[in-house]
Amino acid sequence: MGNDKKEDIKGLKSKFKKHKKLIILLSIVLIIILALQIPAVRKKALRFFSLEDKTTTSQKKVDYNSKHKLNLVSAYGDKEAYHPKILQFDEKWNGYYYWMSYTPYPDSDEQKENPHIVASNDLVNWVVPEGLINPLDDVEGDNKKQYNSDSHLVYNKDLNRLECYWRYVDDEKNTCTIYRKNTTDGVNWTEKEVAAFSDNRKKKDYVAPAVIYEDGKYKIWYVDHDLVIWYAEAQTNENKWTDIKKIELKYPKKLQPWHLDIIKTDKGYEMLLMAFENWEKRGIASLYHTVSTDNENWSTCKEIVKPTTNTKHWDNRGIYRSSMIKKDGIYYVFYSASNTDNIKGIGIMYGKDINNLKSVNINYSKDEKAAEKFNELIEKEKSK
Repeated sequence: MGNDKKEDIKGLKSKFKKHKKLIILLSIVLIIILALQIPAVRKKALRFFSLEDKTTTSQKKVDYNSKHKLNLVSAYGDKEAYHPKILQFDEKWNGYYYWMSYTPYPDSDEQKENPHIVASNDLVNWVVPEGLINPLDDVEGDNKKQYNSDSHLVYNKDLNRLECYWRYVDDEKNTCTIYRKNTTDGVNWTEKEVAAFSDNRKKKDYVAPAVIYEDGKYKIWYVDHDLVIWYAEAQTNENKWTDIKKIELKYPKKLQPWHLDIIKTDKGYEMLLMAFENWEKRGIASLYHTVSTDNENWSTCKEIVKPTTNTKHWDNRGIYRSSMIKKDGIYYVFYSASNTDNIKGIGIMYGKDINNLKSVNINYSKDEKAAEKFNELIEKEKSK
């Protein structure tokens, strides 16, 4: 009997040890399951095991950037806006938070590549302010050897005025002129004046100048005739741009710069740059980003938007001059692009990380709630 009791006790102890291990194992599993419900823990776990979150996978499977282009109708009736520049204001400036300049380019018609001005309060619905007549300027001459291009907007805070720059080319005389008009109300603009001039484009050109007003002077970046980026400066109301230095950029591969934009943010000077590999195929380009704290040392350019090749989207050929703003920690990139049918337009992408912009599928022309839907995307991004 004594031996039987000892065996029973031994058996009970053995079963208890097994149950104890099982209970501990189940407890660990339960703790892991509960921990994975916390988004931050789940994200780290997925990264650790080289897996992807379903939302990330869904985003990566998208084959579009901005599936639909903005509904921008020019004075000529087309919707082929190109070469945007966006300015933002913390408080409404003459009724609007955002102002944009662009040049229509339907069917690559240079005679219609004239500076247009529109404004918005939601980044989606853009209107011509009441009383303003577009374009700000028309082509001089009628033999198709003269054309406007490359519009750009600047806000001079000291004079509280908006300034529109654009490039005028005369192929007969081989000259390039940067014109400027100013306004204090967004509607009534001054007569155009010369901001910069070159009497020989083969020696000096001013392609797609990006201008900001800072420290009481104009800071200017542009691409010269030899595809080299120059930095220049000018004083208010002077028609002389003084070259200061060449800007040396580092690329991930052999590229040539073409059109650019620059803004000043909490990170320093941030540049958007469209660049291509082959001059003969310069229409096939991607958009790159680089940043500098001192306008001397720039980070290696990173590709942030590329054309949607192998699709039928409106931007399946190449990315062109683009513009960006940064507000409340969110980047908004307005990129212009073209497709293989030579259709052009401007789309929007956004994101906290400029190197991980989010795609947008909103039909700006047909969806009455387009602005509301876009704002929901932004609020969702802010909450991450």
